[in-house]
Amino acid sequence: MIKIAVTADLHFGTRHTSGYQATLDLYSDLADNTPDILILAGDIGAGEEFERCLSLFQALECQKLVVPGNHDIWVRQGDERGDSFQVYDRYIPELCDRYGFHYLDHAPYLFSHEGLAIIGSMNWYDGSWGAEQLRLRVPDWQERLSSKRFSRGMHNDANFIRWDFTDQTFCEWIVRRFEGQLNRALDAGYQSLVVTHHPPLQELMYPTAEPRTLDELLWPAFSGNLQLEELSKKNLSSIPFVFCGHTHYARKCQLESLQGINVGGDYHFKRLVRLNWPTGELSEQTFGDAALNKKRPGRSHSPKSQVPLENR
Repeated sequence: MIKIAVTADLHFGTRHTSGYQATLDLYSDLADNTPDILILAGDIGAGEEFERCLSLFQALECQKLVVPGNHDIWVRQGDERGDSFQVYDRYIPELCDRYGFHYLDHAPYLFSHEGLAIIGSMNWYDGSWGAEQLRLRVPDWQERLSSKRFSRGMHNDANFIRWDFTDQTFCEWIVRRFEGQLNRALDAGYQSLVVTHHPPLQELMYPTAEPRTLDELLWPAFSGNLQLEELSKKNLSSIPFVFCGHTHYARKCQLESLQGINVGGDYHFKRLVRLNWPTGELSEQTFGDAALNKKRPGRSHSPKSQVPLENR
């Protein structure tokens, strides 16, 4: 049996006092009950906090895997690490090598004897999850997608994702890379456990009720894409589990034999999902006070719209 543990959205650092303590508590639990595999599914820590977080988990005696999140590749003007793509494709992989983590965006992790591949991707968004409804209901929808402008404030990816891509061109590139890894694993006969940061399936977004507000229409557009969703649904029989984060809202779905899990941690509390393979036994733990999250999602706000703008 392979014991796998997945967490996401650690947003490491002492700036978020309760969340920092929750991460330390999560680490202590892992140290007491160490899995065979630990997966950090993105938004690990912005800037120098990313390395500090890897340093914390380095001591665990297990295989450690990483996919980055959008916060992990934020850069400022003149950032010595390079632009966001250089951080994604060079700087973070070098840190992972230094601290003993396997970077899933560069290569899957294979269990040849068990016939299991762990395929990972940061994943990205291209507006396709929200474009149809936005086109019908929001006159300036194209400008809002390009500027990432909400009813109040702006998505900070507009400020801190700096590269030569558009969302659409990067999304196409990263899905193509993921597809190549997935196809090679499937061609070799592996069952594939998929881990992304941005949700691969719309069923793993937070629930909303109609009529949706402007921000509730925009957040899905900045959370995923139809390309990777369709690829996943085309291979349901070979993907028993998908895990993701990003939305800060725990969610599950079942599509035929595929089980989807959005881990659902937030700034002030953290979550850990454990999976035993191949039995499929799942367990979930929460560290910190999740009750602070009870207001989410509200009728007038999406979950993330209640997070301070500087933290998006």
